[in-house]
Amino acid sequence: MIQLSICLPTRNRQKYCIETIRALAQSEVTNFEVIVGDNSDDASVLSGFFSDDFQDPRFRLIGPEDRVLPMVDNWERLVGETKGRWLCVIGDDDYIDPKLVLLLKYYERIYPKAESISWARMNFSWPDNRPDPGLSVIPVAHDTYLAVKSIVQDQLYRWSQGNKRPSVGFGIYHGAVRKSLMERIKRKYGGRYFEHPVVDYESSCKIIREAKMLVHCQRPFSVLGACAASNSAGTKSRKTMAERVKAFKAEAEGKVDMDDPVFPFPISDPGASICASIASTTSWFCRTYGIDLTGFPENFARAAMDELSGTVIEEDFMLKKAYFERGFDAWEGGKWRDCFQPAPFWGNRSTNEMCGVLKNYLYVREDVTPSQTPAEFYRFAEATIMPIEHVTSGARTFSR
Repeated sequence: MIQLSICLPTRNRQKYCIETIRALAQSEVTNFEVIVGDNSDDASVLSGFFSDDFQDPRFRLIGPEDRVLPMVDNWERLVGETKGRWLCVIGDDDYIDPKLVLLLKYYERIYPKAESISWARMNFSWPDNRPDPGLSVIPVAHDTYLAVKSIVQDQLYRWSQGNKRPSVGFGIYHGAVRKSLMERIKRKYGGRYFEHPVVDYESSCKIIREAKMLVHCQRPFSVLGACAASNSAGTKSRKTMAERVKAFKAEAEGKVDMDDPVFPFPISDPGASICASIASTTSWFCRTYGIDLTGFPENFARAAMDELSGTVIEEDFMLKKAYFERGFDAWEGGKWRDCFQPAPFWGNRSTNEMCGVLKNYLYVREDVTPSQTPAEFYRFAEATIMPIEHVTSGARTFSR
């Protein structure tokens, strides 16, 4: 029986995808599968790799269709091909530990109603995405928590924390979801698993609404990679980001429009940020499916101010500030404009790059470790975190 299906969508980043495939194939775990959804312009690279250089029955390749698919449709077709009890999606420049199957089996025994599992994640920049060495983050705790659904929903739907990113964590992207839950979602939400172009957060909206139980493990099981061609890398350059947003919108034509007239913070604006794109997604979902948004406008204003407080370059600060001001002026006739009162920019500065441990996180300079890929970084980090076998043993004390 296949315990875990890992979906690996990719588009024109074949060299990173191949590295990720090779890393996953090194695992001795047998009861998982990897489904690679190639949406690239050149199908020959991955098809040639699978036919000539790579033979592993745990992996399947689904090639490009006769047109470029929106990302949401590429995800859709992959989930439809899965055979596992649990499903997960990662990026082609990421990594996930197939030993996650041990955690899933463990939670199935002690939390039989669990339908969505989240865990801590590591962050890693590929060597081609390090203009200046930053910090990689390794979570070092390992406890398990049962989430209160009402609190998690409040954090995502209404942004109750007021942070630039809602800290939810539950979803199919770098999270595990029961296949049975995804099928229920498909039946309830218009015959599709996914609808919105910002597919990861839209999926989280549905999953935290429908899951019977949400379980979180503090131990990390995956790495969020960022290569030079990634969207996160694109945010470091306004020109690059504008080009990628334009391509994203063109590929998603016919789907939900991210330039939403009801929530007037368009992603095509030069001052747009990830904060606004997430808010646009959650706002669309709640309006579409009748979820109470009381408190969302005030909390989003706090989130926008939090976004600005972390902006370290004055030109970027002023661009984002003007963007948010235009949005709040237009939103419901300026009803929420007074809620947006950001502090002045307080100087060009760099982020803290000191290594060390702070609040269950180990911070390591990217130029200190020899890691060249997310998988190598994960193996480096395993020396600092609890072995998975101990986490799933149920024991509370350990000795060497």
